[in-house]
Amino acid sequence: MAPRLLQFESFTLDLDRSRLVGPAGEVALRPKSFDVMRHLLEHAGRAVTKGELMKAVWPGVTVSDESLAQCVSEIRRALGEAGPRILKTVPRRGYAIDVPVSAATEPAAGDEAGAIEAAAADARASIAVLPFEAVGGADDAGLGRFADGLSEDVIAGLSRIRAFWVIAGSTMLTYKGRAADARDVGRDLDVHHVVSGRLQQVDDRLRLSVQLTETATGRQLWAATFDRPAGGGFELQDDLTQCVVASVQVQLIVSEGRAAARKAPSTAPLGDLLARSWERLYRATADGLAEAVASADKALRLDPANGEACRLLAAATWHQAYRGFIPWDGATAERVQSLAQRAVLAEDADEYSHWVQALAHLMAGQHERATVSLRRALDINPSFSLAYGTLGTVLAWAGAPEESIANNQRALKINPGDPLNPHRYFGLALAHYLAGRYGPAVDDAARAVQVLPDWWLGMTIYAASLAEAGRLAEARTVAADLGRTRPGTTLASLASLPFARAEDRDHLAQGLRKAGLPEG
Repeated sequence: MAPRLLQFESFTLDLDRSRLVGPAGEVALRPKSFDVMRHLLEHAGRAVTKGELMKAVWPGVTVSDESLAQCVSEIRRALGEAGPRILKTVPRRGYAIDVPVSAATEPAAGDEAGAIEAAAADARASIAVLPFEAVGGADDAGLGRFADGLSEDVIAGLSRIRAFWVIAGSTMLTYKGRAADARDVGRDLDVHHVVSGRLQQVDDRLRLSVQLTETATGRQLWAATFDRPAGGGFELQDDLTQCVVASVQVQLIVSEGRAAARKAPSTAPLGDLLARSWERLYRATADGLAEAVASADKALRLDPANGEACRLLAAATWHQAYRGFIPWDGATAERVQSLAQRAVLAEDADEYSHWVQALAHLMAGQHERATVSLRRALDINPSFSLAYGTLGTVLAWAGAPEESIANNQRALKINPGDPLNPHRYFGLALAHYLAGRYGPAVDDAARAVQVLPDWWLGMTIYAASLAEAGRLAEARTVAADLGRTRPGTTLASLASLPFARAEDRDHLAQGLRKAGLPEG
């Protein structure tokens, strides 16, 4: 069996999961930096020229020395103080790994952390990404290289998500150029899901069609098409990678949760309780969120140190309050903050831990700290669409509408099928409203309440936007619906909303006053 782990000093490069693990846990690396490090480790003890590295990491593509230098700098930062000693520059030649490197097919005996990690992987959603097919175009060879690079980046991007077990790209190359049935791939590689894709170029347009298939049944769980102008180079490749990774991440979470929900709740093991909680969280109804809380709470009682259970219980409780199903008050904020802190302490390298920490900070009115937590989540997983969207929401409440709009739009672009996208439209509506663009605010608020007609915050921004746009009759109708949906809602209720600036709260009150909402 080929070596799947490269171990040196206190670090391990895991080739199957495309991750670097150090003494403090997983260390984030961009896909190309990971590839540079892998090649250097596989040729440790000798100088590797820049030309050799470029050929190995960017085959068939012309890149500058600066691209390689950035990867080397990132690797050294990841290795900490030992970086310059482990990865040395060989003047006028290239680079060299100057420490012993050992190869293994599994965690070393006695390596308890590695053994736990390997055991935990068995419960993860397992994925194989087939080499993407290239069809047509003015430059078939160029399109083929682009498809190969995109396949590799999707594998690397999915591998950064701790909930997934992803088959290495070198294994998947054996499927290049031949038709493969997802059920056969599942049997051959012992995986539950297969991602496949097809790139087609017509004139100056590029279309990527992607499918996610369940290997046990051959059932297609999700499919999407992404159209882009051709010729974008690495920026286009990064854009499409984010779209695929973000969409697959959410679709698998929902699919695994639905499968778990079909099992008897009273006898569900820990993993099924967590999966069910994820699916109910994305359902985002009153009953769904209550079930998400119940499943996560039961999981946490089974395993009080479980970081995922802490994350889920914090997120579901926060969404109950944000949707208006439970009070948005100090007691709820303290509970969410406590659970979020436990999640970060348990699993600091998981992007969702920092996401729920940001939710807790927003609830406490700590907008800058929320932004820092979301930036950390995106450092861990650059394709984490939920973090882009939540960052957009935080920035809207913070009074930064233009940045808010950019992040919400990015979340919608890379994951247009996310069940939580009504929250993105609310963030856009709030940002446009605060910027005085009431027409776009009306449009986005309408999209939010179309999917979530009983969401009081959505109705609030919708009524205010209609009023400021001069559509007073419609605004008063929505305000009346708001009063029936959430009795007791008045202008005084706005005091609890997490605005960073009093003038923004007053601005919203101005529109709602025109819509006829009582003072309270």
